[in-house]
Amino acid sequence: MEQNLTLPGPAQSSTLSRIHEASAKFQRYKILLRRRWWFLLLTASIGVCVQALRIAGRPQEFRSLAKLVAGGQLAFNDNVTWREQQADFYGTIIETIESAEMKRRALERVRALNPDVKDAEVEIRVAQTKGSAIFNILATGSEPKYTKIFLDALLDEFIAFRQSIREQAQGKVLQQFLQEVVTKQKLMEDSLERLTKFKAANNILTITNGNNLAAQFLGNLEAQRESQRTTLEDLRLAIANVNAAMETRERMLSAAGAGATAGATDSKGGENMQPTGTVKTSETSPGRNGITMAEQDYLRTKSRITGLKTKLDSLLIQFKQQHPNVQDVTEELAAQKALLASYAEQIEQEMHTQMADIQRRVQVLDAQILDKQKDALDLGGKIAEHDKLEKAAESAKMTYDKLFEKVEGIQSVFNSQADFVAIQERAIPAYENVEDAVLPIVIGLVAGMGVGIVILLLFDRLDDRMNSYSEFQTLFPGEAVLGQVPEQRNRGDVALLRPNDDRHLYAEAFRNIRSSILFKNWQGKPPKTILITSAVPNEGKTTVTSNLAVTMALAGARVLLADCDLRRGGVSELFKLPSTPGLSEALRGKLHWRDAVQETSTRNLDLLARGDVFDQTSEMLLSKTAEEMLREMSEEYDYVIFDSAPVLVADDTASFAPKLDSVLFVVRMSSTMARLSGKALDLLYERQVNIGGVILNRSSSNLKEYTYYNYASYYYAPAKSNPQQDAEPAAAKS
Repeated sequence: MEQNLTLPGPAQSSTLSRIHEASAKFQRYKILLRRRWWFLLLTASIGVCVQALRIAGRPQEFRSLAKLVAGGQLAFNDNVTWREQQADFYGTIIETIESAEMKRRALERVRALNPDVKDAEVEIRVAQTKGSAIFNILATGSEPKYTKIFLDALLDEFIAFRQSIREQAQGKVLQQFLQEVVTKQKLMEDSLERLTKFKAANNILTITNGNNLAAQFLGNLEAQRESQRTTLEDLRLAIANVNAAMETRERMLSAAGAGATAGATDSKGGENMQPTGTVKTSETSPGRNGITMAEQDYLRTKSRITGLKTKLDSLLIQFKQQHPNVQDVTEELAAQKALLASYAEQIEQEMHTQMADIQRRVQVLDAQILDKQKDALDLGGKIAEHDKLEKAAESAKMTYDKLFEKVEGIQSVFNSQADFVAIQERAIPAYENVEDAVLPIVIGLVAGMGVGIVILLLFDRLDDRMNSYSEFQTLFPGEAVLGQVPEQRNRGDVALLRPNDDRHLYAEAFRNIRSSILFKNWQGKPPKTILITSAVPNEGKTTVTSNLAVTMALAGARVLLADCDLRRGGVSELFKLPSTPGLSEALRGKLHWRDAVQETSTRNLDLLARGDVFDQTSEMLLSKTAEEMLREMSEEYDYVIFDSAPVLVADDTASFAPKLDSVLFVVRMSSTMARLSGKALDLLYERQVNIGGVILNRSSSNLKEYTYYNYASYYYAPAKSNPQQDAEPAAAKS
């Protein structure tokens, strides 16, 4: 739709609604099929005719069949075997046989071998038998003899083409391998030549010995230097805290026992190979496992100090501080502490002397290592170069030997290789192709109906006419539906309702609309002046208005039915009453509206006809006279119902509707376009019209959502009948 019609209103979403929507869609398609069945018949007939013309116009055809068989694989691997890649092998065969080049070669072969045979068009189709390597080649042509000859020529050309391709591929492969052999031979000779020159320029005996003596001697020197550096670092830590160092030495001596002295004695003769640095003195040389005289005196003095402290502690338990024995021990303890400090200074001086000696040794080792590094690097480079040249020569020779053996194997394979595709059956004599006409006709029929269905569905998508209540609610969810008037299938105009009307379903629909008006929550005063309109003409608005007025009057209400369609109103024709004088004369002041009111055959129902047709009807409906007339009518009658012109046809309704209490909008099912109804409703809302609800006219009673109306006749007592009528079947009841 062109406008957004989502208006306030109760939203309905339930399982029952979905069932009704499905039924409505089915009914929509049923209506579409009932209306357009001829279109499906037309498209199906066109499909059948096209197939029939194709069959009738098809020339006479002859077919010949031949078979090829393919096996094995054709590919090169390390074992020097050939195999064909199955992934694309079969497809390649089919495409090659059906190619234009093969047809051209076959045509030239036929012309060369059979010059007396006239050329004809031949179609080739290849199909692989499922689950096998057999190919069925079907040739179709207009001449039986030429078709068979052409198929045989095609087979021969295909086999010859494969042989030529295989030979070309073999020659190319062999040539590539030979070129590779020559290249590898040259590489091998170059490697041997470089190795020979290197051996001539260097002492090969020293190099091939495999032992780099300079590197080994360099390793020993580096180990000695690291040992001296470790000893130097130990001495730095000891000088920083002589007492702590001596405590550590004392613990080591206690753990080692007598072996410490022996170890110190053994270290005198190992200046070059000793891990830690040593210094020759008149006393015992210092080391990690040895001890000097000063250190021995330090340890003995420390031991005496410990004994004196113990003795002093025991004397203090028995004697006072001033006791002579205590004084003697205290003085001796002080003397030993002074002696211990002297030994500590002496030890520190010895450590400094040892550090200086080790530093000199480290410098000497650094100089020796620098010289040996140059010799080791030079000899190591020559050894690496010799190994590299020797390995390169061996690798080149091995590669050359393998490639040479492979070339010999390829040549033997090529000499014994056969094609893996062969002719299993040559072309059989061509036979006439008689195609069954039933299947093409059925295909044409189905295709035509399918196209027709697609076109109808496309037109249905473009058609916005509403066929059911569910469709209306989907497009206009905010509009309240007061009721549905079922479609009357009789010919001609629909007669007005009357008391005890036998059209039970039709009458019950208007009673339902009446109840909807009476009991609806109008959020205030119920309406007395009601205008009924529609979007466009021919929606049954006048009939609905008249029958609703009759229904309201039959309920006991005093009703005035006024024909407000001052251009083409036809209410008076339904009641078979004169159309003049009427509302138009009352609006122009020619007479009072009460003088134009006519009584109808229905009790409590009066009619105000249209009157004479005149111009400027919209201006008259906007006048003060119209407002005064409405006030008087509402005071005299219970309900005043106006039948008006369609909204989109004239401005009369849109101008007059705001003056009334409520407006009812009529929509004809399967006829009114949704976009037109939407425009009309939007126009009324813009004029601030109070739309009381929508009446769905000519609804299909076959829908499930309308089923409950079909039981309306159940509540009517059967009429008394005479003996002649007793024989009528009871099925006459609704």
